[in-house]
Amino acid sequence: MKSNILKYIFIVSLLMNVSLLGAAAYTHYKQVRSYHTAPFLGPIGTPGPLAPFGQSMLFEELSLKPEQVKLFQQKALLFHGGLMKKTGEVNQLRVSLVALIRADNPDNKVIEATIAQINQKQEEMQKTIVSHMIEFKSMLNKDQQGKFMGMIEDAMGERKGPICP
Repeated sequence: MKSNILKYIFIVSLLMNVSLLGAAAYTHYKQVRSYHTAPFLGPIGTPGPLAPFGQSMLFEELSLKPEQVKLFQQKALLFHGGLMKKTGEVNQLRVSLVALIRADNPDNKVIEATIAQINQKQEEMQKTIVSHMIEFKSMLNKDQQGKFMGMIEDAMGERKGPICP
């Protein structure tokens, strides 16, 4: 009789431990997954409300008027959508580059051509970003332009900070 009670206690204890481990694993999985996606991304990969320095903070820092915010958000949506597309193209080229390097007998000419394509796409992206920044700057008053350029300088110097709207 005593051994039957111990068996039941052992089974209940084992079930509780498995349940706790499962709950802990599930919680960890959800936290890791949400950290890498949801809080920092908005539509089409744009910075979301919890981004380290998202659009709302940039607009607030520049003291934009409501009509400016609306215009900039519209332009930002198009800009970030196009930029995400180009980033995807660069990433696909990088994947193909790795596949070329993995080959038993890598073809250096094809590898160099792929590298040239990656460089060309990245140059296009940089030109698009600079063009967007110049357009954004032109829609600001002198005080806002000064703040904006200061933020850009800080971001480029420290590799962090505002994300271009």
